[in-house]
Amino acid sequence: MKLSSLPRALMHGGTGVAFAVLLPRGLSLAAQWVLALSTQPAALAALANYLSRGMVVVSLVAAGLSPVLARRTRALATRAGRALAGGALAMLAAVAFSTTLAHELAFGLGGTAALVTAFFSACTLLAAASSSIWPLFQREGRYLRSLAVLLFFSPGASMLAALAGSPEALATAIGFAGASPALLLLRPTRVRRAARYAVLIIRRAFPYSVANFATVVVYPISLSVNLKYIGEHRVGQQVLYWSFAVALTNASQAIAARAVAGASASGDEATSHTRALRAWLPPAVALSAAGALIYALFAIPIPGIPHTGAARDAMTATMLVSVVGPHITDTLCVYFSGPRSRRALPIGSVLSSACVAGCLLLAPAPLVRHFGVFGPTVLVGVARLAFVIDAPMRRYALGAMFLFIAAFAATLALGPGVSFEPP
Repeated sequence: MKLSSLPRALMHGGTGVAFAVLLPRGLSLAAQWVLALSTQPAALAALANYLSRGMVVVSLVAAGLSPVLARRTRALATRAGRALAGGALAMLAAVAFSTTLAHELAFGLGGTAALVTAFFSACTLLAAASSSIWPLFQREGRYLRSLAVLLFFSPGASMLAALAGSPEALATAIGFAGASPALLLLRPTRVRRAARYAVLIIRRAFPYSVANFATVVVYPISLSVNLKYIGEHRVGQQVLYWSFAVALTNASQAIAARAVAGASASGDEATSHTRALRAWLPPAVALSAAGALIYALFAIPIPGIPHTGAARDAMTATMLVSVVGPHITDTLCVYFSGPRSRRALPIGSVLSSACVAGCLLLAPAPLVRHFGVFGPTVLVGVARLAFVIDAPMRRYALGAMFLFIAAFAATLALGPGVSFEPP
């Protein structure tokens, strides 16, 4: 990319959306490091508790918010439509806040900690819609102003909270940073209409979220099994590697949201999906190349670059495919699935997750040896592609599925996997 085209990509393209979505997440990690260095480890544990507990209530709807809103370009193009969407998101955030607060006061943290957790829960729900809101700001010429608001909270307020050693203030600042795009949509609107719109969003977002939730359920099972077989050190190395795959997935879905929002303005859904897919493919290839480079840094000692290859004892050849898998499979299923696929994907995800989880519980050794901590989750994502049944996306999904199967078969033939002593 030419230097002169970089500002244009940030202001108008999917690169700018991906940058705005990933920025608060990266800065929140930096703030957590500052908190760990400026105070006792207990403060970092408290922050992790607030963040993890705050995500529980919204997990069943958050994954579907952005793709649903990305397809409502025409509605969001009007001032009244944006106000209605902002009001609906505010109502959903209020429900998340109330539910989390009631649960924490009755069964959880209680007191101020319950308020902080509930507030972060509401912000998490608002932040889930950010991938579909940033393209709107780009079209309106509000991208830089909105980005300035985000930067005020993170790194501005979040770094001050981290330096002060306050996990409560840091959780609040991180929450505000992620929620700032949705907060900027808030305008006066009719409560009844906003409530109906919120119900509509939930109904359409739920199938995506069920599919995502079923896939994610496999991860904690795989994590516990791998800890028994290969130990904390190698599991930690694999989890660090997996964090890069998550970042690639977030970037891919942000770019897809921008492509879908741009293509949804005209034409039927099948045509707009095809147009959006073609816009998404080049960045997806670039992200896959980045994933291969990350694998090389973890698994191959490179002269002149310190610490490269340090995790090679924990890496398997299949992880080269696994780091690429989620950003392709999840994006195809979430952003490019048609109405029939949206009904089939939750069923397919539950069935695939049940099969892989059963293998992990009954015969875990082959999966642990060859696929590691996160490989089983990727296998679920690949199997889920078979349930993308709408034309013309079906042929793209099946093509991707067969490519992943062939790539896994090839990498399985290259190496014996991770060595371990069964418990």
